[in-house]
Amino acid sequence: MNGQKNFDDVPAGGSISYQQLLMYLEQGREIEFTYMDKEFFISKSPEGRAIWSGQTMVSENFSEDHISLLELTKIDGTSLADLFKQNKIEISTVF
Repeated sequence: MNGQKNFDDVPAGGSISYQQLLMYLEQGREIEFTYMDKEFFISKSPEGRAIWSGQTMVSENFSEDHISLLELTKIDGTSLADLFKQNKIEISTVF
């Protein structure tokens, strides 16, 4: 299986590891999540990936590099990558 781990779908309200997040993004999936009772969405469009809270883009721009997007996007001063690594994110839906 070329070294990739398989993950079951995440139930609503669960958390995922940073590795699992990267796998989902590499598969082209979109993810809804909450942090501190605020909803966010990692989208995928022809322009690239972006992170949203409602109609407001939280990431600085669209990006094809999802790792950089996670490292550069900050919520309350902490990168989204670190929030996932610290298990502070609650998954709502993985599309």
